[in-house]
Amino acid sequence: MILISVIAIIYSIISFKHPKLRMPKIRYAVTFFLCILLAIHLYLDYFRIGSFNSLVLNNFDNSKIVSVMLAKNIDNTKDSTIKSTNDAKTINDLIAYLKQFKLLQYNGNYTSANNYSYDIVFYTNKKDERIGISVTNDKYIDVAVDTTKTYHLLFFNWYNNINSYKSYKIVNSKINSHFLDSVLDSIKD
Repeated sequence: MILISVIAIIYSIISFKHPKLRMPKIRYAVTFFLCILLAIHLYLDYFRIGSFNSLVLNNFDNSKIVSVMLAKNIDNTKDSTIKSTNDAKTINDLIAYLKQFKLLQYNGNYTSANNYSYDIVFYTNKKDERIGISVTNDKYIDVAVDTTKTYHLLFFNWYNNINSYKSYKIVNSKINSHFLDSVLDSIKD
């Protein structure tokens, strides 16, 4: 978005200085090109589609998930069950279950279809890195990602803190609450 704004400003400055660029055909062509760039940016940033692995887990390429916290909240009774574990089998089962979903980034509103919700939080081996997943509807999930990416450029390290919160619609299936209940029941207190 910033790049498109910079290109538009530079073009405006250059077109006022050079009479050949004031021609309508060139101006229309540049305007059309800038509109295409803006449309591509909006499509890539607001309508992302992909698997859970490509949209969420790719942020954690250099990290290992070491523990998980699973909570079931029941709205009517204020009763909630919260359990944590660092059992590798439970973590792998949850990740494998979530990897099967094909997601579409969703920017609208949706209502809770159930009187219960689930919260799943994966913690990595790095400090302050986590993936939080909230399930309030069996066709939608909310994902909060907290991580830091490090980029190495010659002798310098550049750190990019990623704190994103996005909603996704599940395209190919829906959340099975019985599976999440069975995982919750299998975690020992």
